[in-house]
Amino acid sequence: MCKIISVGNISLGGTGKTPFCIFLAEKLLNDGARVCILSRGYKGKIGLDTHIVHDGSNFLLNPSDAADEPFLIASKLKKACVITGKNRCKSFNTAKKVFNPDYVILDDGFQHRRMGRDIDIVLIDHSNPLSTGFIFPFGYLRERPKSLSKADIIVFTRAENCKVPEKVTKYISDKPVFFSNTKIDGFYLQGRMVDENFLNDSTFFLFSGIASNRNFFNMICNTNISVKGKKFYSDHHFYSERDFNSLIDKKKKSGADFFLTTEKDYVKLPEYMKEQTVCLQISLTIDNEKGFWDTLFDKL
Repeated sequence: MCKIISVGNISLGGTGKTPFCIFLAEKLLNDGARVCILSRGYKGKIGLDTHIVHDGSNFLLNPSDAADEPFLIASKLKKACVITGKNRCKSFNTAKKVFNPDYVILDDGFQHRRMGRDIDIVLIDHSNPLSTGFIFPFGYLRERPKSLSKADIIVFTRAENCKVPEKVTKYISDKPVFFSNTKIDGFYLQGRMVDENFLNDSTFFLFSGIASNRNFFNMICNTNISVKGKKFYSDHHFYSERDFNSLIDKKKKSGADFFLTTEKDYVKLPEYMKEQTVCLQISLTIDNEKGFWDTLFDKL
């Protein structure tokens, strides 16, 4: 029987849901399971009806139609099925009918109460667990912190240590808690990993349009990479020809040799931009990984 794993948060963006969904799916796929990821497909040109982005073998939509996050997930998980749509129940029915998966991962599903799930994993930014403490539009929370009581597992992302921040202790005192972080897997130019000599001998102009542009910038600053300039856009930014022309002009004026961006942004670039853009690839690590998987399967 298909099991549904929801991955979500209570704040607006930037807690690392996409890398975490990839982390989950990779393990399940490696175990031989059939996995389908359901995404809302936010800011995809194709709209919010139900669409199959990837069937486990082939792409059925291009990145601009499918939206950046589901296309990135499908790019990283060659054997996973990826479906987008605002109506998650409809997407789930499509997944069952077409793919008969063993596991469905509901990306950004904590607030979608209409759709049942077997387990709720809630991600919290370790450095800023409850943001301002106010609900949008007065703050950056989607719902009140007490809603964390509905979670089955709490995972702190970008964890600087393995201590639960005092702000959230009272809300999750009875929950299994884990701590995760992101690590750099490598830098890629036109699909090939570049070496340290290339990085040391080149200069870069950074750009990105993600929820955590600052974290991307800080990650690069913690390396020996020489940054000549930067330009950041809002999350899920749709790049126009005007944007590309502006970026090329800024790179030229800065004297940088190459652009440097995230995987989420890279999948949206035309070929002439990819030829001059280095892509940062990251993955997620989690403390006590065995304990996490034991807890997950036990609750399932």
